[in-house]
This record gives sequence, C-alpha cells and structure tokens, in this order.
Amino acid sequence: MLELRIISPQENGFVQEIEWNNEELKTAIAKKMEDYKGLVFTEETIADGKKDRADLNKLRGAIDNERKRIKKMCMEPYDKFEKEVKEVLGLVDEQINAIDVQIKEVEQIKREEKRKTVQELFESTRDKGYIAIGYYANGARNYYLKEDKAVTDPSVLKGKKIRAMVSSTSMEMIELMGGSPVPMASSETYTSLQQGIVDGAENTELALTVDKHEEIVKSYTYTEHQYSPDIYIISTKVWDSLSKEQQEYLKECLVKLNENFVSKYQQMMDDAIEEAQEHGVTVYRDIDKSKFIEAVQPMHEAFESKGDAYKSLYEDIQKYAVAEEEEK
Repeated sequence: MLELRIISPQENGFVQEIEWNNEELKTAIAKKMEDYKGLVFTEETIADGKKDRADLNKLRGAIDNERKRIKKMCMEPYDKFEKEVKEVLGLVDEQINAIDVQIKEVEQIKREEKRKTVQELFESTRDKGYIAIGYYANGARNYYLKEDKAVTDPSVLKGKKIRAMVSSTSMEMIELMGGSPVPMASSETYTSLQQGIVDGAENTELALTVDKHEEIVKSYTYTEHQYSPDIYIISTKVWDSLSKEQQEYLKECLVKLNENFVSKYQQMMDDAIEEAQEHGVTVYRDIDKSKFIEAVQPMHEAFESKGDAYKSLYEDIQKYAVAEEEEK
C-alpha cells in the first residue's frame, strides 16, 4: 500500500526545544528596570537615558534577528518538505480527478436511464387524459404506538387498531402487516389516539411534532414500510397547449423544487425525532424489515396480475427502486 514514510529525521531527530540564555537576559533586564523605577529624567540625565534606550534597541534588534535566523533554519527543511509533498499530492489529485470523470460519466448514463424509465412511467396515463411531470420526496412512513414497544414484525400489530389513510391500498397494507386499519382524516388522529379509538398510527416524523402526537404515543419504529412521494399531474390538454420551452421550464422548476425540499427534509426529520424523544417517545431503528416485505407480497402479485401493462409498470418501478438503492 502506498504511504508517506519519513526517512530522516526520525521522531526524536526533530528539534524538541531551542535552548538559549532567556533566563539570564530576563534577570539582567529586570535588574536594569529597577534603575528606572521612580526616575525622572532631567536635562542633565537625558543623555544617559538616550544611551540606555539605544543599547536596549540594539539588544532587541539582535535578539529578534537571531529569532528570525533560527526560524529560517527550522523552516527551510520543512518548506522543502512541504513543496515536495504538494507535488506528490498534485499527482494523486490528478488520478482522483481522472477517476471522478469516469465515475461521473457512468453515473450520468445511469441517471439518463432512470430519467427515461421515470418519463415512461409518467407518460403511461396519457390515454386517461393526464400525465405526471414531476414529484417531490415526502419521506417514509413509520409505525408509532401508544405503548413503548418496537414494531419489529407483523405479530406486534396483531389486534392493534391503526389509523389508516382513507385509501384501500393503505388499509390493505396495514391489514397484511398484522394491524386492524381504521380509516380517518389526519386531523382526527390526535383525538382518536387520545380517546383510545386507535392504538397507533403510521406517518413521517413530522406527525409527532406538527400534529402533537408526541404528547400521546410512547414509541416510534423506523419500519419505513411505505414511501409516498407527491406527484405533480397535469391534464394532457393543458400540457399539449404549452410550447416545448414552457414544458421544459416547468419540469426544471419542479426538479429544483424537489432538490431544495430534499436538502432541508432530513434536518426537519432529525429535529422532529429529537423533539419527540425529549417528550419521552422511544425511537427504534435498524429493524429487520424482511417479514413486513414478505407480508405484503400478495399486494405486489395482485397488481402484476391485472395485465401486461400493470406488470410492465410494476417492473419499471422495481428497476427504478433498485437503481435508487444502488446509488445510495
């Protein structure tokens, strides 16, 4: 393995201390200063004062010149060493940059392939009168309960009433994962948790703080069982009425909007979970998700079985998900 080795001097060969007559000089100067305590110069003594000042300035100049000489002696080998090291680092950086160029080229190709897959997915609903033109990542949903218990597998949710979005997909998912879904609006969740209508819910970390669920629940488990990006859709009639320039500009704006959101999102989530912990919520991370993945396979199979178009769409989504995971 390549490494920098110092051949000379060895560790104990470097200057550890510069010895000089500093104590002797300090004593002599302090003694001289005693002569000036309470002294008031007069016309008769001012000549002596000027002579002493000249002697002290001469001493000061000699000491400072010697300091500079010693510094130069100490720094000359280091300056030479630093120059040589920078030359070597330049060679290393040159190789790093050459590798980076190739990595960026490969990643750009992957991004283009992903973009093509996503674009095909976005365009797949054109015959229905609308298409997707962008999205923003809205994070992962996780289970949280009124009791302090980690949701490590479907058996934990068995018999527990879990608030669900008013969505057949979400309700089926919760049921397959062992829970009993109770559909309701997000605004009703706090009261339902408070009154015991539900035993828990599933949402992002912000629900704990923004919706104040941290005041009631005792645990939050990073099951990350569902990602729900918000998709921007537009009618094909409106979209087709725009110029190519307008279409590209709108897409570009949505991409930048998502990038801006993502850049701030993780800090928002970190702050939210930290606040929830301060309220006494126990956080469980790094659980084995395999049993949850296995539990919802019937949903995957049912989606694929709807026909070739659905199967193709499912495969596109899976390819995109794999590409996203590989990029992390």
